[in-house]
Amino acid sequence: MKAIIRLVIFALIIHGTWRAGMVYWRYYQFRDGVQQTAQFASARSDAEIHQQVLEIANAYEIPLDPERVNVRRVQNHTLIDASYDSRIEILPRYFYPWQFNVKVDAFTIVPKEAAP
Repeated sequence: MKAIIRLVIFALIIHGTWRAGMVYWRYYQFRDGVQQTAQFASARSDAEIHQQVLEIANAYEIPLDPERVNVRRVQNHTLIDASYDSRIEILPRYFYPWQFNVKVDAFTIVPKEAAP
């Protein structure tokens, strides 16, 4: 009987770890995509960057509300802030709400046009 209880507890721990790990994995992939978007954003408008962030979120199945994405530029920096809420299934049928925040500050270099 003790062995069965230990197996059930072990299975629940593995389940929660797997589910949380997958949610965090998608978060890190999303954050890396946003970082790349910010780094290569010198030739794009803020609206194009905003749309690209939403496309990245869609690709990783992240529930990102367009109103929770903020793109701004300060001198040679592109700043992107995004946040979303996700539910992590810790135990079967027990979900834990968690808020994820992405804050990216990328230094961008605007290439000089070639001289004629």
